[in-house]
Amino acid sequence: KSLGHGFKASLQLINPVSLFRFDAVSKITSEDRKNLQVMGVAYFLYLLLFSGLEYSLTFLCHQVFNYTSIQQGRMFLFIGVVMALVQGGYVRRRAPGSEKQTALQGMLVLMPGMLMVGRAASSPVLYLGLALFSFGAGTVVSSMTTLTSEFGQGDQKGKVMGIFRSLGALSRALGPTIACAVYWRYGAEICYSFGAMLLLVPLFIFSFVERPSGHR
Repeated sequence: KSLGHGFKASLQLINPVSLFRFDAVSKITSEDRKNLQVMGVAYFLYLLLFSGLEYSLTFLCHQVFNYTSIQQGRMFLFIGVVMALVQGGYVRRRAPGSEKQTALQGMLVLMPGMLMVGRAASSPVLYLGLALFSFGAGTVVSSMTTLTSEFGQGDQKGKVMGIFRSLGALSRALGPTIACAVYWRYGAEICYSFGAMLLLVPLFIFSFVERPSGHR
C-alpha cells in the first residue's frame, strides 16, 4: 500500500495533466483548487508565449539589425536593468493584494511591446518596444508567484509552488521551439504580432482568478 501510494504521488508530480489539476495538493477547498487550476493554465500560456518570443530576440536582432554579439549583450543588459528597476521600484511598492491587477497590467503593456519589437525598423523603436517588453517581464511572473503563494495550508505551500514552477518549466521548454518554428516560417513581424494577440488568452483566463478565501 505504501509503495503504491508513493508511486501514485510520484506520478502526480510528473504527469502534466495532474500538474494542471494540482492533484498533489491536499487540504484545500474546491474553490481554491479551481482558482489554482485557472492560475496554472494562465501562467503556462503566458510563459509559453513570453519565453518563445524572448528566445527569438537574438535571431531578430541579427537578421533585421545585424547586431554583433556585443550589441546583443548590451540589449539583454538593458532588458535586465529595466526589469530590476520595475521589480524594485514599482512591483515591490505596490500595495499587498494588488498582485492580480499588477499582472494584468503587465500583460497589457507587454502586447504593444511585442508589436513594436516585431515591426521595428530602427534601434530606437526596438528599444522602446523592449522597454515595454521588460516592464511586462518584470511584473507578471513575480505577481503571479506572489498570488499563488497565498494558496494552501502551511504544509502544502511547497507542493503548490513546486507544481506552479513545474508548469513554468514545461512552458519554457516548449515555448522557444514553437516560437522559432513560427519565426523562421513566417518572419518576425507575423511571429511577434501573433504572439501579442495570443496574449489576450492568458490575460482573459487570469482575469477570473480570485484570491484564496482566507485572504479576501
